Amino acid sequence: GIVSIMTLTVLAYERYIRVVHAKVINFSWSWRAITYIWLYSLAWTGAPLLGWNRYTLEIHGLGCSMDWKSKDPNDISFILFFFLGCLVAPVGIMAYCYGHILYAVRMTVQVIKLLKYEKKVAKMCFLMISTFLICWMPYAVVSLLVTYGYGNLVTPTVAIIPSFFAKSSTAYNPVIYIFMSRKV
Repeated sequence: GIVSIMTLTVLAYERYIRVVHAKVINFSWSWRAITYIWLYSLAWTGAPLLGWNRYTLEIHGLGCSMDWKSKDPNDISFILFFFLGCLVAPVGIMAYCYGHILYAVRMTVQVIKLLKYEKKVAKMCFLMISTFLICWMPYAVVSLLVTYGYGNLVTPTVAIIPSFFAKSSTAYNPVIYIFMSRKV
């Protein structure tokens, strides 16, 4: 999930640089971005292994995740920073980038072909981001409910649906690529 949202964030930034600032990202930048995405993801997923929170079985018992139930201030701080660093900040960056792209596309007179292509790519990226958020938001809400003491509202049956839906999110991007890009 972290790799997915960070990849979408970097794609939004790349589109922003290309459309708003008319710069082309080179191959080495792309590899550095991929490396940073994975290192960032490893840092967040490795933190519980190093003692900042921990991994435990989810309510439904079919998978593991961070300990959302812990009331330890150290664990609560991890969950807060995790949501800020892995959901709020990436979504904010994506909103900023695509907001400026939409503004630039509307305000700039470009070659019709390029404009159509950029609009199509922007629509595809917007659909990928929307799909990601639709898949992960129920899981985020359930996790926060458990974290902030409303775990009694979350039964194993209720918890399993957002969990599987979130974990299925990686299957949707290839489908979106296939239907929205002739190059794929």
